[in-house]
Amino acid sequence: MYIDHRNPRLRRGFTFLALAAVLGLAVVGLTQCRMVDDTVTGTDLRSNTGEHARSDCVRQCNERYKFCKRAEEALHKANKKACSDLPTSSARKLCKKEEHKRHNDAHKACVAAKKACKSGCYNEGGGSLGQ
Repeated sequence: MYIDHRNPRLRRGFTFLALAAVLGLAVVGLTQCRMVDDTVTGTDLRSNTGEHARSDCVRQCNERYKFCKRAEEALHKANKKACSDLPTSSARKLCKKEEHKRHNDAHKACVAAKKACKSGCYNEGGGSLGQ
């Protein structure tokens, strides 16, 4: 299979694919959950009991969020450039509108993943109150 590397559309396609993969990995990394079993006593001796466990967990969540945000910003920038290279103004306008919507949705996903991550930092290992 021969690929013409001088073709700007093909090059843009590969760039978009690579950035989409980075964003996908960031989202997967941010959505990892901590499995916590309910215990009989309502406390979990295996939970983070270190002096700085919660702050370390929150710090890691913030770092993951920053990575997700940076990856999304890079993808958004590349996609906007790709939209600018389209042949007609109506196609450019539609492309930019769709990219703006995709970018907002991706940003909301990064924020939601950060909130989910941080909520896991404050789990004391308590039970589910019979639920």
